Amino acid sequence: MALDSIGCTSNVVYIDRAKSKIYVANAGDSRCVMAKEGKAVEMSIDHKPESQTEIDRITKSGSVITEGRVDGNLNLTRSLGDLKYKHREHLTPEE
Repeated sequence: MALDSIGCTSNVVYIDRAKSKIYVANAGDSRCVMAKEGKAVEMSIDHKPESQTEIDRITKSGSVITEGRVDGNLNLTRSLGDLKYKHREHLTPEE
């Protein structure tokens, strides 16, 4: 397996105690959940090819979604790594 086809998902949580705020970022289908008063509160959204936002972003990049997978392979739309899917000359890094 080539190193450019290896990826992973992640969560990052930043707690700003001075402002009493919690910031959450995720890539892929790693979920962040917080307990509040005994109930689960979702803090992140999975990056899956069923979301219209993700469908639009993926098709703009020149890839296709086939049977729920990006280019018939990946079952999520964002990750760290998987570089072979990210070399698109016509897109900015943000895209």
